[in-house]
Amino acid sequence: MNSHFLFLSLFCLLQLTNCAPLDSCSRVESCSKCVNSTDGFGYKCQWCATSNSCASEQTTTTNCHVDDWTLNEYNCPTDVSNVNYDEPFMRNTVLPLVAATHAPSYEKVGLLYFLESQTFYFQLSRSLDTCFRDNDQIEVINAYEIFCDETQITTCFAYSAYLKDRNAMVLVFRGTTTLFQLIDEGISFFLHPKIQFNVTKGVVDGYYLNAFYSLWNKGMRNDVEMVLNEKKDVKVWFFGHSLGGGLASIASSYVAKTYEIDGSRTKLVTFGMPRIGDIDLAEAHDELVPDSWRIEHSKDPIPALPPRTFPDDIDKGSFHHNTEIWYPHGMALGANFEIGTRPDTTVGRSVFPFNIEDHFTYFNVYLESWYIKGCNKEDVAP
Repeated sequence: MNSHFLFLSLFCLLQLTNCAPLDSCSRVESCSKCVNSTDGFGYKCQWCATSNSCASEQTTTTNCHVDDWTLNEYNCPTDVSNVNYDEPFMRNTVLPLVAATHAPSYEKVGLLYFLESQTFYFQLSRSLDTCFRDNDQIEVINAYEIFCDETQITTCFAYSAYLKDRNAMVLVFRGTTTLFQLIDEGISFFLHPKIQFNVTKGVVDGYYLNAFYSLWNKGMRNDVEMVLNEKKDVKVWFFGHSLGGGLASIASSYVAKTYEIDGSRTKLVTFGMPRIGDIDLAEAHDELVPDSWRIEHSKDPIPALPPRTFPDDIDKGSFHHNTEIWYPHGMALGANFEIGTRPDTTVGRSVFPFNIEDHFTYFNVYLESWYIKGCNKEDVAP
Protein backbone atom coordinates (compact mmCIF):
# COMPACT_ATOMS: atom_id res chain seq x y z
CA MET A 1 0.00 0.00 0.00
CA ASN A 2 2.76 2.43 0.93
CA SER A 3 4.75 1.57 -2.16
CA HIS A 4 1.68 2.14 -4.34
CA PHE A 5 1.11 5.58 -2.75
CA LEU A 6 4.77 6.44 -3.24
CA PHE A 7 4.56 5.49 -6.92
CA LEU A 8 1.47 7.67 -7.46
CA SER A 9 3.13 10.60 -5.69
CA LEU A 10 6.25 10.26 -7.80
CA PHE A 11 4.15 9.97 -10.98
CA CYS A 12 2.26 13.19 -10.15
CA LEU A 13 5.52 15.01 -9.40
CA LEU A 14 6.98 13.93 -12.73
CA GLN A 15 3.86 15.10 -14.53
CA LEU A 16 4.15 18.53 -12.93
CA THR A 17 7.74 18.84 -14.11
CA ASN A 18 6.98 17.17 -17.46
CA CYS A 19 8.95 14.14 -16.32
CA ALA A 20 12.30 15.96 -16.23
CA PRO A 21 13.49 19.45 -15.35
CA LEU A 22 15.00 19.85 -18.82
CA ASP A 23 11.72 19.17 -20.61
CA SER A 24 9.94 22.14 -19.07
CA CYS A 25 12.49 24.39 -20.79
CA SER A 26 12.47 22.46 -24.06
CA ARG A 27 8.78 23.21 -24.55
CA VAL A 28 9.50 26.96 -24.75
CA GLU A 29 9.66 28.15 -28.34
CA SER A 30 10.93 31.76 -28.12
CA CYS A 31 14.20 33.18 -26.81
CA SER A 32 12.64 35.99 -24.77
CA LYS A 33 10.26 33.60 -22.99
CA CYS A 34 12.99 31.00 -22.58
CA VAL A 35 15.48 33.20 -20.73
CA ASN A 36 12.73 34.37 -18.39
CA SER A 37 11.69 30.81 -17.47
CA THR A 38 12.95 28.11 -15.13
CA ASP A 39 12.94 24.35 -15.27
CA GLY A 40 11.13 22.06 -12.85
CA PHE A 41 13.95 22.31 -10.32
CA GLY A 42 14.20 26.11 -10.40
CA TYR A 43 17.23 26.39 -12.69
CA LYS A 44 17.15 29.08 -15.39
CA CYS A 45 16.36 28.16 -18.95
CA GLN A 46 18.82 29.24 -21.66
CA TRP A 47 18.44 29.72 -25.40
CA CYS A 48 20.67 28.20 -28.09
CA ALA A 49 20.92 30.59 -31.05
CA THR A 50 22.12 28.00 -33.56
CA SER A 51 19.36 25.46 -32.99
CA ASN A 52 16.71 27.98 -31.90
CA SER A 53 15.86 25.83 -28.92
CA CYS A 54 15.54 26.19 -25.16
CA ALA A 55 17.13 24.02 -22.47
CA SER A 56 17.95 24.13 -18.78
CA GLU A 57 21.22 25.76 -17.79
CA GLN A 58 21.99 22.41 -16.17
CA THR A 59 21.70 20.55 -19.45
CA THR A 60 24.56 18.31 -20.49
CA THR A 61 23.79 18.47 -24.22
CA THR A 62 26.72 19.02 -26.56
CA ASN A 63 24.61 20.15 -29.50
CA CYS A 64 25.18 23.84 -28.76
CA HIS A 65 28.51 25.63 -28.46
CA VAL A 66 28.97 27.57 -25.24
CA ASP A 67 29.14 30.87 -27.17
CA ASP A 68 25.70 30.17 -28.66
CA TRP A 69 23.92 29.99 -25.30
CA THR A 70 22.31 33.06 -23.82
CA LEU A 71 20.71 33.57 -20.42
CA ASN A 72 19.79 37.19 -21.07
CA GLU A 73 17.05 38.61 -23.26
CA TYR A 74 19.40 41.36 -24.45
CA ASN A 75 21.36 38.82 -26.50
CA CYS A 76 18.37 37.11 -28.07
CA PRO A 77 18.41 36.94 -31.90
CA THR A 78 16.50 39.66 -33.73
CA ASP A 79 15.31 40.21 -37.29
CA VAL A 80 17.95 42.28 -39.14
CA SER A 81 16.30 42.30 -42.57
CA ASN A 82 15.40 45.97 -42.20
CA VAL A 83 18.73 47.12 -40.71
CA ASN A 84 20.10 49.99 -42.82
CA TYR A 85 23.88 49.68 -43.00
CA ASP A 86 25.33 52.64 -44.92
CA GLU A 87 28.53 51.15 -46.38
CA PRO A 88 29.38 54.18 -48.61
CA PHE A 89 29.41 56.35 -45.48
CA MET A 90 31.84 53.93 -43.80
CA ARG A 91 34.16 53.83 -46.82
CA ASN A 92 34.04 57.48 -47.85
CA THR A 93 33.69 59.32 -44.54
CA VAL A 94 34.65 57.15 -41.57
CA LEU A 95 37.63 55.40 -43.18
CA PRO A 96 39.68 58.53 -44.02
CA LEU A 97 38.82 60.13 -40.69
CA VAL A 98 40.11 57.07 -38.84
CA ALA A 99 43.19 56.74 -41.07
CA ALA A 100 44.03 60.39 -40.38
CA THR A 101 44.76 59.59 -36.73
CA HIS A 102 48.13 58.28 -37.95
CA ALA A 103 48.98 61.47 -39.85
CA PRO A 104 50.54 63.66 -37.10
CA SER A 105 54.31 63.85 -37.21
CA TYR A 106 56.20 62.46 -34.24
CA GLU A 107 59.60 63.17 -32.80
CA LYS A 108 61.36 60.24 -31.17
CA VAL A 109 62.45 60.85 -27.59
CA GLY A 110 63.98 57.73 -26.07
CA LEU A 111 61.48 54.94 -26.61
CA LEU A 112 58.51 57.28 -27.00
CA TYR A 113 57.05 59.39 -29.76
CA PHE A 114 55.66 62.76 -28.84
CA LEU A 115 53.43 64.95 -30.94
CA GLU A 116 55.13 67.89 -32.65
CA SER A 117 52.61 70.65 -32.14
CA GLN A 118 54.14 72.89 -34.82
CA THR A 119 53.52 70.41 -37.62
CA PHE A 120 50.43 68.65 -36.33
CA TYR A 121 47.78 70.81 -37.97
CA PHE A 122 49.63 70.75 -41.28
CA GLN A 123 49.91 66.95 -41.28
CA LEU A 124 46.38 66.25 -40.12
CA SER A 125 44.78 68.95 -42.25
CA ARG A 126 46.71 67.80 -45.33
CA SER A 127 45.55 64.24 -44.78
CA LEU A 128 41.92 65.25 -44.39
CA ASP A 129 42.01 67.76 -47.24
CA THR A 130 43.36 65.23 -49.73
CA CYS A 131 41.10 62.40 -48.60
CA PHE A 132 37.86 64.32 -49.06
CA ARG A 133 36.54 65.83 -52.26
CA ASP A 134 34.95 68.76 -50.45
CA ASN A 135 37.92 69.56 -48.25
CA ASP A 136 36.59 72.96 -47.26
CA GLN A 137 33.83 71.19 -45.34
CA ILE A 138 36.21 69.90 -42.65
CA GLU A 139 37.52 72.05 -39.83
CA VAL A 140 40.07 70.56 -37.42
CA ILE A 141 39.28 71.66 -33.86
CA ASN A 142 41.95 70.15 -31.63
CA ALA A 143 44.15 67.15 -30.87
CA TYR A 144 44.76 65.29 -27.63
CA GLU A 145 47.58 62.98 -26.59
CA ILE A 146 48.18 61.36 -23.22
CA PHE A 147 49.93 58.39 -21.65
CA CYS A 148 47.48 55.51 -21.78
CA ASP A 149 48.16 54.36 -18.23
CA GLU A 150 50.34 54.88 -15.18
CA THR A 151 53.29 53.03 -16.71
CA GLN A 152 53.77 56.01 -19.06
CA ILE A 153 55.13 53.75 -21.77
CA THR A 154 52.48 54.00 -24.49
CA THR A 155 50.39 56.96 -25.65
CA CYS A 156 46.78 57.35 -26.71
CA PHE A 157 45.74 59.94 -29.27
CA ALA A 158 42.51 61.49 -30.56
CA TYR A 159 41.42 64.55 -32.47
CA SER A 160 38.20 66.51 -32.96
CA ALA A 161 36.88 68.10 -36.13
CA TYR A 162 33.71 69.71 -37.42
CA LEU A 163 32.01 68.52 -40.63
CA LYS A 164 30.29 71.66 -41.87
CA ASP A 165 28.08 70.03 -44.50
CA ARG A 166 26.70 67.57 -41.94
CA ASN A 167 26.64 69.82 -38.86
CA ALA A 168 28.52 67.09 -37.02
CA MET A 169 31.39 67.15 -34.56
CA VAL A 170 33.58 64.06 -34.84
CA LEU A 171 35.80 62.64 -32.11
CA VAL A 172 38.23 60.18 -33.67
CA PHE A 173 40.49 57.88 -31.65
CA ARG A 174 43.72 56.25 -32.82
CA GLY A 175 44.16 52.50 -32.58
CA THR A 176 46.96 50.39 -31.15
CA THR A 177 50.28 51.40 -32.70
CA THR A 178 52.86 48.98 -31.32
CA LEU A 179 53.11 45.32 -30.32
CA PHE A 180 54.07 46.41 -26.82
CA GLN A 181 50.88 48.42 -26.52
CA LEU A 182 48.85 45.44 -27.71
CA ILE A 183 50.48 43.30 -25.02
CA ASP A 184 49.84 46.02 -22.43
CA GLU A 185 46.15 46.03 -23.32
CA GLY A 186 46.04 42.23 -23.15
CA ILE A 187 47.51 42.25 -19.66
CA SER A 188 44.82 44.70 -18.62
CA PHE A 189 42.06 42.51 -20.05
CA PHE A 190 43.06 39.36 -18.21
CA LEU A 191 44.78 40.53 -15.02
CA HIS A 192 43.14 43.81 -14.04
CA PRO A 193 39.58 43.92 -12.67
CA LYS A 194 36.93 45.88 -14.53
CA ILE A 195 35.84 49.22 -13.05
CA GLN A 196 32.30 50.41 -12.42
CA PHE A 197 31.27 52.92 -15.09
CA ASN A 198 29.58 55.54 -12.93
CA VAL A 199 27.81 57.19 -15.88
CA THR A 200 25.73 54.12 -16.79
CA LYS A 201 25.25 50.66 -15.38
CA GLY A 202 27.89 48.02 -15.98
CA VAL A 203 31.65 47.73 -15.67
CA VAL A 204 34.44 48.59 -18.13
CA ASP A 205 38.09 47.64 -18.56
CA GLY A 206 40.20 49.99 -16.45
CA TYR A 207 42.88 50.55 -19.10
CA TYR A 208 40.29 51.98 -21.49
CA LEU A 209 38.32 53.95 -18.92
CA ASN A 210 41.37 55.66 -17.44
CA ALA A 211 42.71 56.49 -20.90
CA PHE A 212 39.38 58.03 -21.90
CA TYR A 213 39.20 60.22 -18.80
CA SER A 214 42.77 61.40 -19.41
CA LEU A 215 41.92 62.40 -22.99
CA TRP A 216 38.66 63.96 -21.83
CA ASN A 217 40.47 66.13 -19.28
CA LYS A 218 43.21 67.01 -21.77
CA GLY A 219 40.87 69.46 -23.50
CA MET A 220 38.31 67.24 -25.17
CA ARG A 221 35.65 68.18 -22.65
CA ASN A 222 36.08 71.90 -23.27
CA ASP A 223 35.91 71.43 -27.03
CA VAL A 224 32.76 69.27 -26.86
CA GLU A 225 31.00 71.79 -24.62
CA MET A 226 32.07 74.66 -26.87
CA VAL A 227 30.62 73.01 -29.97
CA LEU A 228 27.41 71.96 -28.21
CA ASN A 229 26.91 75.57 -27.10
CA GLU A 230 27.77 77.16 -30.44
CA LYS A 231 26.18 74.79 -32.97
CA LYS A 232 22.43 74.33 -32.78
CA ASP A 233 21.29 70.70 -32.94
CA VAL A 234 24.85 69.62 -33.75
CA LYS A 235 25.41 65.89 -34.14
CA VAL A 236 28.27 64.21 -32.27
CA TRP A 237 29.93 61.23 -33.93
CA PHE A 238 32.57 58.88 -32.50
CA PHE A 239 34.95 56.81 -34.63
CA GLY A 240 37.94 54.60 -33.83
CA HIS A 241 39.98 51.53 -34.71
CA SER A 242 41.10 48.80 -32.28
CA LEU A 243 42.01 50.51 -28.99
CA GLY A 244 40.50 53.66 -30.48
CA GLY A 245 37.24 51.82 -31.06
CA GLY A 246 36.98 50.98 -27.38
CA LEU A 247 37.74 54.57 -26.42
CA ALA A 248 35.17 55.84 -28.94
CA SER A 249 32.55 53.50 -27.49
CA ILE A 250 33.13 54.78 -23.96
CA ALA A 251 33.17 58.38 -25.17
CA SER A 252 29.86 57.99 -27.03
CA SER A 253 28.02 56.63 -23.98
CA TYR A 254 29.61 59.20 -21.70
CA VAL A 255 28.81 62.23 -23.87
CA ALA A 256 25.29 61.06 -24.76
CA LYS A 257 24.42 60.48 -21.10
CA THR A 258 26.20 63.49 -19.60
CA TYR A 259 24.78 66.03 -22.04
CA GLU A 260 21.45 64.26 -22.61
CA ILE A 261 21.94 64.10 -26.37
CA ASP A 262 19.15 62.38 -28.28
CA GLY A 263 20.08 59.13 -30.00
CA SER A 264 19.27 60.64 -33.41
CA ARG A 265 22.24 63.02 -32.99
CA THR A 266 24.89 60.46 -32.04
CA LYS A 267 26.72 57.81 -34.05
CA LEU A 268 29.45 55.31 -33.22
CA VAL A 269 31.55 53.42 -35.79
CA THR A 270 34.44 51.15 -34.79
CA PHE A 271 36.86 48.98 -36.74
CA GLY A 272 38.23 45.86 -35.03
CA MET A 273 37.04 46.81 -31.55
CA PRO A 274 37.68 44.39 -28.63
CA ARG A 275 35.20 43.67 -25.86
CA ILE A 276 35.65 46.37 -23.21
CA GLY A 277 32.86 45.79 -20.68
CA ASP A 278 30.10 43.49 -19.47
CA ILE A 279 26.59 42.86 -20.74
CA ASP A 280 25.11 45.61 -18.53
CA LEU A 281 27.44 48.17 -20.07
CA ALA A 282 26.58 46.93 -23.57
CA GLU A 283 22.84 47.18 -22.96
CA ALA A 284 23.15 50.68 -21.49
CA HIS A 285 25.23 51.74 -24.49
CA ASP A 286 22.59 50.58 -26.98
CA GLU A 287 19.93 52.61 -25.19
CA LEU A 288 22.07 55.77 -25.37
CA VAL A 289 23.69 55.36 -28.80
CA PRO A 290 21.40 53.17 -30.94
CA ASP A 291 23.20 54.17 -34.16
CA SER A 292 26.30 52.06 -33.39
CA TRP A 293 28.29 49.89 -35.79
CA ARG A 294 31.09 47.45 -34.96
CA ILE A 295 32.81 46.59 -38.25
CA GLU A 296 34.98 43.46 -38.30
CA HIS A 297 37.32 42.23 -41.02
CA SER A 298 37.38 38.48 -41.71
CA LYS A 299 40.08 36.87 -39.53
CA ASP A 300 40.80 39.89 -37.33
CA PRO A 301 41.29 38.31 -33.88
CA ILE A 302 40.82 41.44 -31.75
CA PRO A 303 36.98 41.56 -31.77
CA ALA A 304 37.03 38.05 -30.25
CA LEU A 305 39.09 39.28 -27.28
CA PRO A 306 38.82 38.94 -24.40
CA PRO A 307 36.71 35.76 -24.72
CA ARG A 308 33.04 36.24 -23.99
CA THR A 309 33.12 33.41 -21.46
CA PHE A 310 35.89 35.04 -19.41
CA PRO A 311 36.02 34.95 -16.45
CA ASP A 312 33.37 32.26 -15.87
CA ASP A 313 29.89 33.39 -16.83
CA ILE A 314 28.58 33.58 -20.40
CA ASP A 315 26.44 36.60 -19.61
CA LYS A 316 28.56 38.44 -17.04
CA GLY A 317 31.97 38.24 -18.63
CA SER A 318 33.16 40.53 -21.44
CA PHE A 319 30.41 41.46 -23.89
CA HIS A 320 29.92 43.40 -27.15
CA HIS A 321 27.16 45.91 -27.86
CA ASN A 322 25.27 46.30 -31.15
CA THR A 323 25.57 46.29 -34.19
CA GLU A 324 28.06 43.83 -35.66
CA ILE A 325 28.96 44.01 -39.36
CA TRP A 326 31.29 41.18 -40.37
CA TYR A 327 33.07 40.88 -43.72
CA PRO A 328 33.99 37.16 -43.90
CA HIS A 329 35.82 37.24 -47.26
CA GLY A 330 37.72 40.51 -47.44
CA MET A 331 36.57 44.12 -47.69
CA ALA A 332 37.05 45.04 -51.34
CA LEU A 333 34.35 47.15 -52.94
CA GLY A 334 31.28 44.96 -53.36
CA ALA A 335 32.39 42.38 -50.77
CA ASN A 336 29.64 40.52 -48.94
CA PHE A 337 28.99 41.29 -45.29
CA GLU A 338 26.86 39.79 -42.54
CA ILE A 339 24.79 41.71 -40.01
CA GLY A 340 24.85 40.22 -36.52
CA THR A 341 21.46 39.04 -35.31
CA ARG A 342 22.63 39.42 -31.71
CA PRO A 343 24.78 42.07 -29.98
CA ASP A 344 27.48 39.48 -29.25
CA THR A 345 27.64 36.68 -31.79
CA THR A 346 29.93 33.73 -32.43
CA VAL A 347 32.21 35.51 -34.88
CA GLY A 348 35.15 34.77 -32.58
CA ARG A 349 35.08 31.11 -33.58
CA SER A 350 35.39 32.11 -37.23
CA VAL A 351 38.79 33.78 -36.93
CA PHE A 352 40.93 30.70 -36.34
CA PRO A 353 43.49 30.52 -37.69
CA PHE A 354 43.51 34.29 -37.23
CA ASN A 355 45.27 36.81 -39.45
CA ILE A 356 46.66 39.84 -37.64
CA GLU A 357 46.98 41.67 -40.98
CA ASP A 358 43.19 41.75 -41.11
CA HIS A 359 43.28 43.88 -37.98
CA PHE A 360 45.38 46.59 -39.61
CA THR A 361 43.65 46.47 -43.01
CA TYR A 362 40.09 47.75 -43.32
CA PHE A 363 38.20 48.34 -46.55
CA ASN A 364 41.32 47.15 -48.33
CA VAL A 365 43.67 49.87 -47.09
CA TYR A 366 46.46 49.86 -44.53
CA LEU A 367 45.17 52.31 -41.96
CA GLU A 368 48.61 53.38 -40.73
CA SER A 369 49.92 54.49 -44.14
CA TRP A 370 46.94 55.22 -46.37
CA TYR A 371 46.87 58.91 -45.51
CA ILE A 372 50.45 59.44 -46.76
CA LYS A 373 49.37 59.53 -50.39
CA GLY A 374 46.17 61.36 -49.60
CA CYS A 375 44.16 58.16 -49.56
CA ASN A 376 45.51 57.34 -53.00
CA LYS A 377 44.26 54.05 -54.42
CA GLU A 378 47.85 53.03 -55.14
CA ASP A 379 48.23 52.40 -51.43
CA VAL A 380 45.35 49.92 -51.34
CA ALA A 381 46.28 46.59 -49.81
CA PRO A 382 46.45 43.62 -52.19
